[in-house]
Amino acid sequence: MHFSAGATISGLTYELTKKDKNAVIYSIAAGTIAGIAKETYDINRTGFDNKDLAYTIIGSITINILRDAITKAKTHRKPKIFHSKMYE
Repeated sequence: MHFSAGATISGLTYELTKKDKNAVIYSIAAGTIAGIAKETYDINRTGFDNKDLAYTIIGSITINILRDAITKAKTHRKPKIFHSKMYE
């Protein structure tokens, strides 16, 4: 759940800030801050869990790596050229 939450928050933050050159930093920071806030909230309930925080941060980082890889794959595709004998 923490991994998914970090990825979701980070992905949404990136989409909101993608025109800024620091969008990836904002994205990972938002996921990290959300994780810290959640664990701080949990201190009196279940205690601060470093593993939960780590999963949230890893989710934030992972979504940015995947987004970057997908974006690069799309830009490196060769366009398909449809050739028809009708135009010869």
